[in-house]
Amino acid sequence: MLPTWRIIRLDSTLFVSAFDAGWEGHESATYKVMETPHGPLYQGFRRMFEAIVDDGVQTV
Repeated sequence: MLPTWRIIRLDSTLFVSAFDAGWEGHESATYKVMETPHGPLYQGFRRMFEAIVDDGVQTV
């Protein structure tokens, strides 16, 4: 099973964590990822976040 990602985006700063069946979300470390001139990690999470929002289906 794939882990569950938690991504919180505030302007150009991301807070990222993940959890899986072995541990709960409140036990997971949260990492602050900031945009830098040559930072692929920020760009990768930003693109993933935007794809989730664009492709998501509202179920409420």
